[in-house]
Amino acid sequence: MAEKKSVLNVTVAESLAEAVRQLAAIRGTTISSIVEAALAEQIKWHRIREDGLAAAEEEYAETGYPTPEERAAARARVEEERRIMAEARAAMDAQLPRPAGAA
Repeated sequence: MAEKKSVLNVTVAESLAEAVRQLAAIRGTTISSIVEAALAEQIKWHRIREDGLAAAEEEYAETGYPTPEERAAARARVEEERRIMAEARAAMDAQLPRPAGAA
């Protein structure tokens, strides 16, 4: 059985409204179905994030929060990974063929 529908009045930027209208026209569907699908996807990810944060909070409550030293070490590891990824991207970019006449 299909879920009962409800009216939800919202105000959005004109550019967003136009994009929704265009997408509905392209897909041959209603504006409501486009908005409902997009909103459902956002709510799904919001719930996943909230569940993850709650799980982390529960874990910290049981095991203790990271110390300032542990947080600093974690930040350093993340920065090192970012540096490595940036180097890898630069190396890959250097291997890409360049269009004729490009500098």
